[in-house]
Amino acid sequence: MSRWEPGSRTRLQGAALDLFSERGCAATTTAAIAERAGVTDRTFYRHFTDKSEVLFGDEGRIEGLPAEAVTASAIQDAHDAVGISV
Repeated sequence: MSRWEPGSRTRLQGAALDLFSERGCAATTTAAIAERAGVTDRTFYRHFTDKSEVLFGDEGRIEGLPAEAVTASAIQDAHDAVGISV
């Protein structure tokens, strides 16, 4: 058995979405996201710089969606859904 399971980034994104919907963005910590994903806080920061990047990536768009599919209003709707003000 290996020391770690592959797919940490995907698990962190799923954990963040779950926690954001349960607690809201402001009440969700990076430590809680890491714990829910089964990784350390250090692993969280290897993949993301902060908790908003888990959902929106470093380019400010929703992770996993092609850039052409994301409009400014869709981004604002997603920010509103998780309680991130921009």
